[in-house]
Amino acid sequence: MTFLPGGELSPQLATMCLGVGLIFALICYLTTNLSPGGMITPGWMALAMVEDHLQAFVMVVMTVVTFLLMKVLQRIVILYGKRLFAAVVLLSVLLQVTAFLIIQRDVPLLFAHQTLGFVAPGLIAYQLIRQPKGATILATTVVSAATYGVVISGILTGLVPVT
Repeated sequence: MTFLPGGELSPQLATMCLGVGLIFALICYLTTNLSPGGMITPGWMALAMVEDHLQAFVMVVMTVVTFLLMKVLQRIVILYGKRLFAAVVLLSVLLQVTAFLIIQRDVPLLFAHQTLGFVAPGLIAYQLIRQPKGATILATTVVSAATYGVVISGILTGLVPVT
């Protein structure tokens, strides 16, 4: 299901998603000391759900794959701090680009406007490595859902232009 005719994305919609997501992510971090998968992730997940729920599903699958591969890589290579962050995000981008190259011809709209979407699974996987897994999943889900709710409310009431 998509709310965007022809896959068009308005700059106002993208800005609202990221802005609302940042506000909710900051509130979550300040009240629970948990990062909901990074500061931009909830807004980007909400935007993906507005565009096409399948995009959000791809981000979730890529997060799981990135996390699992990083756990294997951490047994082989010493990774911590900035090197860990860079490795997780780079792996996520490589996985997303590989998936894009493999299935983009068959499902071109699946990766529409996914520049930041290539990075978001890495941000979530990084937080899954650093924080308790259950709490991170819960925080990311709740903050992304709240962002999605606000954005969809704005779209349905006509306050936010979709094209």
